[in-house]
Amino acid sequence: MEVTRIAIPLIFSRLGEMIASLLYFSFIGHFIVDSLSHASLAWALISFLTVVGIGFFSTSLVKIAGSTDLNANDIELDLIISFRLAILLGTIIVFSIYALSTNASRLLTNNGNLEGLKVLLTLSLSIPALYLQIVIFNFFNAIKKVRYELIYTWLFTATLALVCTFLVSTKSNINIIHFVFAYCGLRCFFAGFALVFFNLKIHQYISQFRHSRNIPTIAYVHYFTGGLPMALCFGGESLLFFMLSLISKNLDDISLSAYQASLHFLSIIYMVSIGAGNATGIIVARHYVAMDLHSLSTTYIQGMKFGFFILTPFLLACFFLKADISAIYTSDTLTRRLIEGNILTSIPFLIFEYVYVVTRMTLRSMGDFWIPTLFTISLLNILGLILSVGLLSLYDYSVNSIFLALVFCSFFLMLFLLWRLGSILKTQTATN
Repeated sequence: MEVTRIAIPLIFSRLGEMIASLLYFSFIGHFIVDSLSHASLAWALISFLTVVGIGFFSTSLVKIAGSTDLNANDIELDLIISFRLAILLGTIIVFSIYALSTNASRLLTNNGNLEGLKVLLTLSLSIPALYLQIVIFNFFNAIKKVRYELIYTWLFTATLALVCTFLVSTKSNINIIHFVFAYCGLRCFFAGFALVFFNLKIHQYISQFRHSRNIPTIAYVHYFTGGLPMALCFGGESLLFFMLSLISKNLDDISLSAYQASLHFLSIIYMVSIGAGNATGIIVARHYVAMDLHSLSTTYIQGMKFGFFILTPFLLACFFLKADISAIYTSDTLTRRLIEGNILTSIPFLIFEYVYVVTRMTLRSMGDFWIPTLFTISLLNILGLILSVGLLSLYDYSVNSIFLALVFCSFFLMLFLLWRLGSILKTQTATN
């Protein structure tokens, strides 16, 4: 089954990324405990910016996946623009955070707040590298060379693990800034390695590809407007989680740490949804271009079944191994207890989230960008925040109410996207 062949390495690639971030949280949570809340908040913002980038560059993935001729002019243009914007936007973000941090530091005298700004600024250095990584492996994944990202991701994760092991074994008295800087240095090194690899391989698929090609301004405008809806969609979803982290911080620092650790574990499971969804979308794109609706529907069902098969063990772990999971993140007893409650509450959320992610990525490959984006923003950002504030006020003033709100808003988003997919398939079938 083609979905399985593509989905398995994609899922393991995404899991590799999450294991890398788990190493980041685990090292800080056990060896630089006092900086965990600052590191968590900085990670939340950088994760938001990364997800926006994933959404923004995803239209290129769809276009390449649906193409029957990689040497077509528009494919080459898309790739070159993607690389240039990855570097440009990443650099703009770094300098913007630097400017904001500089201005904010003049107004702050609290050392803890200053440390949080320094962590954020240091971690932002990884953004250009992450954007380059997204562009490079969007291309390889779209042409079904998914093993390249799998190898890359786990090489990075293994290297980060070796660095953490070295720091622990030598009992290094490292501070949070030095650790985050080492993490970003690895990101940049591996992104450079991936770029070299891309340049060695690209001429096998696009014979005349060249980075220096002149591109008219209108092409950048079209690329930007094409990437905007998915950037808003992915960014809106990530923005919700970032805003919820601010709400958690207002409860107390322990709630913030518990929220970020819980969300991080759920994000690991989310990689199953992303992997299965991307695999389904890559195959659907070609079927939709050919208007083979029967194969499209079959691919969607296969992707859904496969993902649920992979997802089930994770759901069981959430129920039976929640105490062991919390111990990975921190040794603080109160924080662990909050993490365990959050994970248990989130089991239905993981199911609903899986269905809406695969459905939304299928719609994306069918050229339906704006309606799923509006659904996502309305039902996650607006309804999700309303439910979170309402449950905190009327039900339970704890971080667990936030995860309960996610259960409800993800359920409604799942229903709306399923209705949207069914409506489009029905219309297309009647037309054909």
